[in-house]
Amino acid sequence: MTGDQLVALTPLLARAGVRVLVDHVGRPDPAEGVGAPGFRELLRWGSSGRAVVKLSGCVKVSREPYPNADLLPFLGALVAEFGPEHCVWGSDWPFLRMPERVDYGPLLDLLAHQVPDAAHRQAILWDTPRREFGFPS
Repeated sequence: MTGDQLVALTPLLARAGVRVLVDHVGRPDPAEGVGAPGFRELLRWGSSGRAVVKLSGCVKVSREPYPNADLLPFLGALVAEFGPEHCVWGSDWPFLRMPERVDYGPLLDLLAHQVPDAAHRQAILWDTPRREFGFPS
């Protein structure tokens, strides 16, 4: 989904009672800001406990080159609203159709800047994916 599509789809998803995994930080439009209706709706899903957001694919939605600084407000809002227990990280490998070269290492390093709290990174990188995807302890 992009833009404000989540606003229109929320009633359907709510009635279906499904858990939702949102990828690519919800594909926000940096020009619209964190107050855009679609992003505000995504943040409401964060407080529902029925959604997990994947902190990945920033290069696909950012209007700036690495380190995609225009997405920092979005990432901060997502981690704050979803909590690290409902966020997972992904490299977006195998990096298909990327507008610029992407390497795994710098993306992982970038997470330390995007999520400075080490305990939150531990949850995002290990604890939440293990629980959400049923990986053994």
